Amino acid sequence: MSALPLAGRRILVTRAAHQAGKLSEGLRALGAEPVEVAVLEIRPPESFDALDAALRQFDRYDWLILTSANAVRALVERAAALEIVLTQPTRLQVAAIGEATAVAARTAGLQVAFVPEAYVAESLVDGLLAQAAGQRILVARAAVARDVISDALRAAGAEVDVVEAYRNVLPEAAPEQLRQTLVEGLSAATFTSSSSATHLAEAARIAGIAWPFAGVQAVSIGPITSQTLRELDWPPAAEADASDIPGLIAAVERVLAPSGSDHAEAIFTDRLRLVPATPETLRLELDDPAAFAAHLGVSLPQDWPPGEYDRDAIQFFLEKLIEGGPAAVGWYGWYAILEGSEPAVLVGCGGYLGAPDETGSVEIGYSICEQWRGQGLAKELVQALVDRAWTLGAKKIMAHTTVANPASIAVLQSCGFRQTQGSDSDPLQFEISRAS
Repeated sequence: MSALPLAGRRILVTRAAHQAGKLSEGLRALGAEPVEVAVLEIRPPESFDALDAALRQFDRYDWLILTSANAVRALVERAAALEIVLTQPTRLQVAAIGEATAVAARTAGLQVAFVPEAYVAESLVDGLLAQAAGQRILVARAAVARDVISDALRAAGAEVDVVEAYRNVLPEAAPEQLRQTLVEGLSAATFTSSSSATHLAEAARIAGIAWPFAGVQAVSIGPITSQTLRELDWPPAAEADASDIPGLIAAVERVLAPSGSDHAEAIFTDRLRLVPATPETLRLELDDPAAFAAHLGVSLPQDWPPGEYDRDAIQFFLEKLIEGGPAAVGWYGWYAILEGSEPAVLVGCGGYLGAPDETGSVEIGYSICEQWRGQGLAKELVQALVDRAWTLGAKKIMAHTTVANPASIAVLQSCGFRQTQGSDSDPLQFEISRAS
C-alpha cells in the first residue's frame, strides 16, 4: 500500500499542453495520476499591428508589464519575426505578475524590477500606483483579459498602451478528451486561471457533460480564478495559499488528504460538508461526545447517534478502519455537517460497508437526525455518496430499507435507485448501476 498522500487519485490538469509539465510532475510525485486535458491553446493575436508598433518603439516606454509567461514568449517570438533585437532600454523597468513570469522574462534577457507579493493584477497595481503619474506603460497580455491594470494606472495619471500579444482558445480535441476522461472518473480538477475555468465549462457544454462534474472537487490557483468558478456555479473546494503551481499542488493535497495520513477528501454539496470518519473521530464518538463535537467543530444534536447508526455501528466502523489502515478511510462512515451557523451543525451521517468488491459493487446507508428530516438533506447526502462511489470506480451501488420507511424509499428513488429484491415482509433492496 502506497504511503503517498494522493495515491490513486486522478487529477484533471487543464493547462496548455506546453505548460502542464510542472503541475503534472508535482502531482505525480505525491502519488496522483495527472490527467491532462488542455483547454487552453496559445495562438497569435488576430492582428499584430498594435504589438508590432509597440516593439518598434520599445525605447519610448518607462514600464513594461508582463501578465504571464505566455506574454513573454509572444513578445520574444514576434520580435524575432520582425528581426528586432529585444534588448532592454536603460529607462525601461519591467514588472511581472508571478515568479514564473519573472523567470521567463529573465530568461529572455530582461531585468525584472518588480514582482508583487500576491500574483494578481490588483497587487501589481498597488505596487506601481505611487509612481504611475506621467509614466508611459506598455501592458502585454492575452486578447481576453481583465482591464484592472490599465484602468487603475490610467486613473493614476499614466499613459498606458495595452497590446494583445496572444490569444487563448479552446482546442478542438478538448470536448472529446474530456468526455473520455470522465468515463474513468476524477477526484479533482485544477484551475490555473479564469480562462481555464471558462474554457473547461465550454468544453463540457460542447460535449454534453453536466456542469459541474459530479463528485469532482475544484481546486483554484487564486482568488480571481476562484471568483470565476463561483460565477460558473462550481465553488472551489480549496484555493492555493500562494498563487503558483506549488501552492496549487498543496491545495489539492489539502482537499484530497485533509487528515494527513488518512486518504479521503471532504465532500461538498449545496448545504452540506461531508467529513470522513477516522479512527480518531470514532474513538472520540464512543468515549467522549463533547470532545468529538469539538474535534469536528460542530454542535451535536441531542439524539446523536441517529437511527441505525448506533454504538455497534460506530464500533464496526472503527474495527474496519483499524484493519484497513489509511486506505480504508472514506469507505465507511461520513459525517454530514450543515454549514451556515457557528458552530456548524452535525445533522446526520452516511457511508459504505467497505470498498467496492471484485464486481465493483458497494453498499451505502445513511441516517438523519429527527429534527433535520424532511428538508432534502438525506437526498444531498445519498447523492454525494453515490457520486463519490462512481468517481472511485464503483459499478453498482446497493441500499437496504423496509416498507415501513417510505421516506427512505423516496430518497433512494429520487437518487435513481430501483427496487430489486424484497416484499412487504422482507427488507427491500435497491440498486443503481453505472450504466443507468
